[in-house]
Amino acid sequence: MTDSRPRDGLDVTRNRLALAVADVNWFSTENLFREVEREGVTTLLLNCRDYRNAWKHGLRPWSWNTPLVESRPNLWEHELVLPTGWMKRFPTLGMRPIRRTIQHWHQRHAPDARLALVMSYPYYLHLSASLRPDFQIYYNIDDYSLYWPAYADQIKMLERKAALESDLTICVSRVRAEELRAAVPEAAAKIRHLPHGAPTTSLTEHPWELPAPPPADIASLPRPLLGFVGSVEDRLDWKLLIRLSEALPEASIVLVGQTNVQKSDSWHADYQQCLARPNVHAVGWRPQNEINLYNRAFDVCMIPYLTDHPFNIACCPTKILDYMVTGRPIVSTALPECQLYPHLLEVAADSDAFIAAVRAILEAHSNDGRAALRYDWARTNTCRHVVDRLIDLIPV
Repeated sequence: MTDSRPRDGLDVTRNRLALAVADVNWFSTENLFREVEREGVTTLLLNCRDYRNAWKHGLRPWSWNTPLVESRPNLWEHELVLPTGWMKRFPTLGMRPIRRTIQHWHQRHAPDARLALVMSYPYYLHLSASLRPDFQIYYNIDDYSLYWPAYADQIKMLERKAALESDLTICVSRVRAEELRAAVPEAAAKIRHLPHGAPTTSLTEHPWELPAPPPADIASLPRPLLGFVGSVEDRLDWKLLIRLSEALPEASIVLVGQTNVQKSDSWHADYQQCLARPNVHAVGWRPQNEINLYNRAFDVCMIPYLTDHPFNIACCPTKILDYMVTGRPIVSTALPECQLYPHLLEVAADSDAFIAAVRAILEAHSNDGRAALRYDWARTNTCRHVVDRLIDLIPV
């Protein structure tokens, strides 16, 4: 669901555009801007990490700061490894290598194009101040004050400035768009809601009205398969999952994703109790290109998030479209963003309603009759379509 207000976008057939994206550390952001294939647009994807995160992701010093790579015509990529603290503690200095990279790319590979900077964090205002692009776009995917509570006041101040100074602010969740419009009413007309798209490569040839054969690692589990793909963390409603496993003991609850839990976490006991259930299976992290194989194999795709968790209230779950591309039935708790799609998925008001919705789908032989509707929605909301809409929203 997107804004329907009229717009006067940038005509890139007459005015070439150099789109520099800082940065693409989130899969959703990378997936979106990787799909820019528009005449007149040249794109640079910047992956900016500090020393610690680079090492954590398997990058070693001898591979840091490699040259620009053209991964396909008009799509360039560059990875920058920067000193710890470069973004928040000393951003003016920390942004300099990023500015030099963008300027070099712009001058060498798109010198006649107008430069547009996409800022995925409000801290990139420091980059914009020294780069002075022709267009500035603030791309908001979350409530960043929740990431760094110690910097919450600073982040809110920077976000206000970003909304005021940017030519366009994109919020992937409606809640964040509404919050920013209320916080910065002077910029309300420039703040748009544009949800995540689905990677075009994940779109199957047809909707799966019935579940597909499962990947080998879950093929031996008893059906029905009730699946969740995402980080296994505090945002999940563990009490709901325990109740679901008890209510449907013949079903297999499959959790696909990296586990982030410490014994000291307040939800650790519920997590342990859930994973101890004989029909709950946490299979761990899987690469992005394999996720679709799990989603299309589920009898029911689930979004069992806590409705009072601040991250869940502010988010646009990427799994909404990740699930829709398969056509499989979806049951979600009542997250604000999920409530935008009552015609495509079941949004449960409480735990009882969630379990009832799952049971009803299973009783209908795992086919709720809306596979084609979800698939058609996904086809018109791939990352390619969504990023085209974003480019159209850039004002002349």
